[in-house]
Amino acid sequence: MTQSKFTFLCQTYFPDIQSTSQLFGDLLERLAARGHEISVICGYPIVVQDQASAQVPKRETREQVKIIRSGLRIQNKKNLFLRALLYLSYLAGGTIQLWKHRKDDFIFGVTNPPFTPAWLWALHRIFGYKYRIMLLDIFPDGLVALDEMSERGLVTRLWQWVNRHALNRADQVLVLGRDMAELIKGKYGVPESKIGYIPHWSSFETTETTMAEQTTMWKTAQLEGKFVVQYSGNMGLWHDLESIVHAAHLLKESQNIHFLFIGDGRRKAKAYELAQQLACDNITWLPFQPKETLKDSLSCCHMAIISQRSTCKGVAVPCKIYGILAAGRPILALVPKGSEVALVVEEEQCGVTLEPDDAEGIAEAIREFADSPEQIVTMGQNSFAAFTGKYTLQSAVENFEEAWAAT
Repeated sequence: MTQSKFTFLCQTYFPDIQSTSQLFGDLLERLAARGHEISVICGYPIVVQDQASAQVPKRETREQVKIIRSGLRIQNKKNLFLRALLYLSYLAGGTIQLWKHRKDDFIFGVTNPPFTPAWLWALHRIFGYKYRIMLLDIFPDGLVALDEMSERGLVTRLWQWVNRHALNRADQVLVLGRDMAELIKGKYGVPESKIGYIPHWSSFETTETTMAEQTTMWKTAQLEGKFVVQYSGNMGLWHDLESIVHAAHLLKESQNIHFLFIGDGRRKAKAYELAQQLACDNITWLPFQPKETLKDSLSCCHMAIISQRSTCKGVAVPCKIYGILAAGRPILALVPKGSEVALVVEEEQCGVTLEPDDAEGIAEAIREFADSPEQIVTMGQNSFAAFTGKYTLQSAVENFEEAWAAT
């Protein structure tokens, strides 16, 4: 396609090691290498590996991508007041910076922070900017689905009213899942001609898989002789971690089965506390892993779990599925029927799908996997074949260029 000049808006970006940062950092650098002129307006990092936020410069250029950081340097996102301050300072600083980019072909924003569509619509109304949106998740619908907000509340109705205008005024609305496309067509009246489906991609590239027993993490976590079940990634609002912990409790007597939880998020503390109460000594808890060791950590298991709470169909797509596919591991998907993850697992025959909140069903499925080494191998091969065919970084680059060219 013709090279474009655009500004990318996302609060989380390099050197933050959260998944959104890793995924879009790789994507934009690859697009820049293909001749696109890209500026990024982001916030200061929240989760940083071996580096303090205070050491991160306001401006830098990385692999031809110009990075401009705005807002305050706040690393405690769990405090609601500090999180609000973080969002507001980023929006204020970002708006000032955007004035300098008004001659760009377009602004491309993702829902990080969640009210980015409203921000883009305001910029369009005030400055006349052309903009495109990618919905990583849909707010406030996700919060309503989790009973965090009232569907009939004033804030909810106002937010949804703004969303309707923001999404319909956008030049293009990209979604990660087919279930998300159906939601915004039905709920917000976005015409199908404006919607583009681009599935997520893996944040690491590989041409071969690695056996769990060959990984560095296998040795450091002392997993010898175990059948390892892994949950890796964000442990946020969309995810049902408690059912997995209850399943681990049901499997305590199975000495060969061990659970490996890697990552962080708002629901981790509650899940960890439950595991302590149930005395689940068959769970190892580890923090987010840096990008450089992501292949090693995702390969450190025999099967992987993806969780999405039962009410959250269409409001988000757990991106961890694509790293699991890249690692060549079978998937136990605890997701709503008809969700994007359920569709992928069914189409690629790379795992088993269960309804969320079923601890006994989870435990039974894990037992069956542990006793079926041939099934593990076959489904793992199917996962890797799906990754190489559809979900590589190169596939994502081509998908974005094709979508933008069609607008």
